[in-house]
Amino acid sequence: MKCPIALALTLLASLVWLSAPAGAQEPTVARQPDVTLTLLSQTPWNGPEARDVELRIRAENVGEVEIDELSLGLTLWSPVSSRSQYEAALLGDPVGNVQLLAKPYPRTGSMLPGDVRDFTIPLELPLDRLDADSSRVYPLTIDLRSGFSSLAAVRTSVIFLVRDAETPLNVSWTFVLSAPLMTGPDGVFSSSALERSISPGGRLSGMISAVSTIADAGEPVDVVVSPLLLMQLDEMRDGYTISEFGQIRLVEEGEGATDEAAASLEALRSIASASNVELSALPFSGPRLPALAAGGLSRDVSVQLERGRQVVATLLGRNPDPVVLRPPDSALDDESLQAIAAHGVGLLFLDHSTAPPPEQERGFAPPPTTTLRGRDVEITAVVGDPSVRTLLTSTSTAALDDPVRAAQAVLGELATIWLEQPSVERGVSVIFGESTPQLPGAFFPPLARAIAARPPWLAQRTATALALSFPPTQPAAGFVASEAAFTQPYAESIKAARRRINTLRTMLVEPSDEPARLETLLLLAESGRFVGNETEGSVFIDRVHDRILSVFGSVHAPEGQAFTLTASAAEVPVRVSNDGDIPLRVVVRLESPYLRPTQEQVVELPPATTQTLTFDLELRTTGRREVVIEILSPSRRPIGPGGELIVRSTDYNRVALWITLGAAGLALLVWARRFLPRPVT
Repeated sequence: MKCPIALALTLLASLVWLSAPAGAQEPTVARQPDVTLTLLSQTPWNGPEARDVELRIRAENVGEVEIDELSLGLTLWSPVSSRSQYEAALLGDPVGNVQLLAKPYPRTGSMLPGDVRDFTIPLELPLDRLDADSSRVYPLTIDLRSGFSSLAAVRTSVIFLVRDAETPLNVSWTFVLSAPLMTGPDGVFSSSALERSISPGGRLSGMISAVSTIADAGEPVDVVVSPLLLMQLDEMRDGYTISEFGQIRLVEEGEGATDEAAASLEALRSIASASNVELSALPFSGPRLPALAAGGLSRDVSVQLERGRQVVATLLGRNPDPVVLRPPDSALDDESLQAIAAHGVGLLFLDHSTAPPPEQERGFAPPPTTTLRGRDVEITAVVGDPSVRTLLTSTSTAALDDPVRAAQAVLGELATIWLEQPSVERGVSVIFGESTPQLPGAFFPPLARAIAARPPWLAQRTATALALSFPPTQPAAGFVASEAAFTQPYAESIKAARRRINTLRTMLVEPSDEPARLETLLLLAESGRFVGNETEGSVFIDRVHDRILSVFGSVHAPEGQAFTLTASAAEVPVRVSNDGDIPLRVVVRLESPYLRPTQEQVVELPPATTQTLTFDLELRTTGRREVVIEILSPSRRPIGPGGELIVRSTDYNRVALWITLGAAGLALLVWARRFLPRPVT
């Protein structure tokens, strides 16, 4: 018999099970609000006479539930005392800091799923709670709340200056305006990436707009321009073709990004004309210089540098500085360092990953310059500040989603560097290179507006001025050499194609752009895009080989030529044709062990013609003989298939004839002796 208590529990469980609706055995979880916050604008810095901080925040309900009881909360924290503390405060509540101000801002209404609302928040700084004696950087948190729950937060900072800086931080700004090669040898674009980049909101659009703002404000700025970018913009503005995902798209002038390409070029010309802009050029096709040196193409470093400067000068109307160079992607090795030094380069723009700075006392920011030493050379380099780069790297996702906040973070980073030693003359270089991580176009304009407004704690300089003011005190312990390299077969294919181009030059009768066009294709094949991706680069090299071989192959000797000699020497006609589209100068040589001596002639062949040349031939023997017709360049390199001439000789050699006659006469005398009377014995 069961226990009464057990029976009661069993009955209760049965009743609960029977009363539960079907499918409701699992508990339901309440959906939580999901919202994103973005900083739209912020007063970049403040002082005693400008204590109001105006903030604009955008909130978006990306969840599936309504958000009500809205309010915004502002929390101002006590100042940071180091760069590491500042950087940590951008990621979470600052540890050890106290709240100087915590203020709610209630908002009416609610936010349905998908709603977007912009809020303006005026913040009056509590001067009685701020440091009255020293300029400081104060972390600031803005969060969106529903009732008492915080749903999302934006973390930024307030830069508060109690007085003008007596010894401001010297800073140089360098913008590398570049684009990878996006066209094939036929000029067809293989991607719409450049279209997007120069369109409103794109990365290049934002960078060009930012540099224009700084240049118009008269502030010094360094601009490094990619010749590839200029060439591709120049091609796009008159209409272009894109082959993407197997589809061909023709874009006429006035359509697509043609207007943006034209506007970008015009803006770059205006930037280049400003006297406060220091202009320099990337090498022509953006090659990784160590890849050239490692492949035995070191001589091309000078060609790439010179061609790059020519393109920039032609399309922007100003000669770039030949002494200043940004190695593409900051890639260097000892061989390429030797090559650029031989070309007159005296100042480099490098990332800190290439020239790591030495450890600094108390973790302060390193000096902005260093010296790179190769086997026989020494070059000064301006090195981008590692903390700014690290800051942008660590907050790369935030920079994509919240570019204004990222720009304000850079200003705060420079302020904390200045505050490390506010009375010491120091310098910092900020370089926005080709691969600065994940910075969208929207990041650059707010930063540029702050630069153009002349932050009081910064003294803006060009990189050249910075290098003169802060020369390296000691050489770098070494630089991190790039190991990027082309394979030997790839480099040899480029060399072979270049030899053929040189051969073609010797054959040209009239001035022609063809060798320069083919040489350009080879320089494009050296683009950094093809390091580790040689299959795509080989298309450019193959185009050169195919074109030259088609020119060489257009000159030939028609088949079936034959001639009969009736004497030991005679004039022999030889036909040679040029089936191509350009006039050529070639050497026609007749080669055979039976000729005495070898014969050759230089001839100019107009396009689509056949000429008959006359050779004075003398054979060593009689009979049917084969004579090879060789087609050579004026430099005596074989260029074509040539041909064959069949020569038949019916002439007898005179000596051989007299010998034959003498032998016949002797045989006749021997035969005739049988008819002579013999003496009787």
